[in-house]
Amino acid sequence: MRAGFRVSSSTEKNGKPTRAMMIHISRDGDQFGPYSPEQVQEYLASGQLLPTDLAWYEGAADWVPVTEIAGGAQTAGVACSNCGAAMDADQVICLACGHNLDEPKLTEEEAAAAVAEAMKHKPLVIPPPYTYEDETADRSGAVNSIGWALVTACLLPVFGGTEWNIAVVNFWKLPDWQMMFDILAPGILGIVCIVLATASHGRARGVTMLVLMLIIFGTGLADDKVGTLKLQVPLDTTPTVSDASASTNENDPDAVPGEGEVAPGVPKATSKKEDVNIFYDKLGMKPGDHPVLVALFFLGWVGVVFGAKARLYRPDNIMAWLIGMVGGVFMILFWFMPSGGGMMLTTMTGALGSDLFLGIGLLLMFLLTVGASVCCFINTRRLRPSLMKKYSNLAVTFMVAGVMLSLVPAWGKGWYDETKSHHTKAKERYEKVKKSLPKAYIGITTAQNEAKLAKVEKPTNAVINSVCGWMLAGVKYLAWIGGLLIVLPLALVEILVGLREPDSADFV
Repeated sequence: MRAGFRVSSSTEKNGKPTRAMMIHISRDGDQFGPYSPEQVQEYLASGQLLPTDLAWYEGAADWVPVTEIAGGAQTAGVACSNCGAAMDADQVICLACGHNLDEPKLTEEEAAAAVAEAMKHKPLVIPPPYTYEDETADRSGAVNSIGWALVTACLLPVFGGTEWNIAVVNFWKLPDWQMMFDILAPGILGIVCIVLATASHGRARGVTMLVLMLIIFGTGLADDKVGTLKLQVPLDTTPTVSDASASTNENDPDAVPGEGEVAPGVPKATSKKEDVNIFYDKLGMKPGDHPVLVALFFLGWVGVVFGAKARLYRPDNIMAWLIGMVGGVFMILFWFMPSGGGMMLTTMTGALGSDLFLGIGLLLMFLLTVGASVCCFINTRRLRPSLMKKYSNLAVTFMVAGVMLSLVPAWGKGWYDETKSHHTKAKERYEKVKKSLPKAYIGITTAQNEAKLAKVEKPTNAVINSVCGWMLAGVKYLAWIGGLLIVLPLALVEILVGLREPDSADFV
């Protein structure tokens, strides 16, 4: 209802409107209504009408404060002369604003202050910032995106040395079931999330996702090798000159080297495979060595993302607010809790002096995750819905960016070093092969030389191969680890929020 009214009727009793009369209301020059006396009483009690609003009914000489008309509209009771709330006939103290009817009537300023104080003690009702359609699309879109991230991580190859390992294609060649589980479980979870994004909604979707996550985590707790996300990575090795020479036909200088062979006396590119999480390996990370810090980070991550996302959809939910606050506290503790080699904060400052790229990554992570915690702390329950939505979105964005962006500098440094090393080795091999070739005086010799050079990786191709390989490896592990991290809070959000009734009953 909008503020301001007016009343109309031709029936009057003792100068007051009867129940048959209709009341017009005026506020700041705007008129609204007409309304029945009962409606006026209801709006006064709820605070939608103020004691300063003016009222008029047909037959009245002039506009008067609405409380005067509302007070006379009561037959079974009286109205508070201060705020207009309905009262029993024998009631002296107004329960809405605390005004004593035996005391002198309050001024307009005092009445407005009393109403404002009474409103503070009313139950808090926060309108949802999303419509039904927007909320449904946003929740389904988040589940669908994470599903595709996990499927992409499952399909992308792993690069190392000079070779690619497409784990899905070589699935049955993997040495143990733990490695198979690490590939298969996130892939299945991703496919299920994609299906659930459109096939289910609310708690049913959340419970399904949560059960799958508990199976993955439970298997990881039961077996230490599960959840390490290790794969068989090709590692570059360069044999000695004598080894390379022995692999060619030295008695035939014009012979074209076979597959994997080069000219006599030239190192060749070979590789062996090793079970390793190449992402952790290149970043120098060993999460298993710091269980307390990992637990604090995990609790902080789940708390902030879960609490902030749940408040986007149910801003009046006290549990969502509390979980977000607790998550922010855990994230602060992650940086300031002493553990093993010291606090993460001191590790960050030390890395800025010894390993600049790692230090920059940790600094980004510190600023973004602490920023997410601050957003949770200032996102109080009585904040305007627009600001609540803003801070909730910022908290989730900061947390996700804090994990993803913090790894970019260190991974980029390893990416650059590996590409540079790969290029140097490829250039050395190519130049030595080229120098070892006989001078071409006839077309046959030229063709033979070209055939030999074709067997050796060109330096430019080595750079392209390495850049693409390490980039895809980084995307694979970021999607893999990030996807698994965010599925749990999304599942909990679906369970807490549940189904929402459509805004209109006209649609199916």
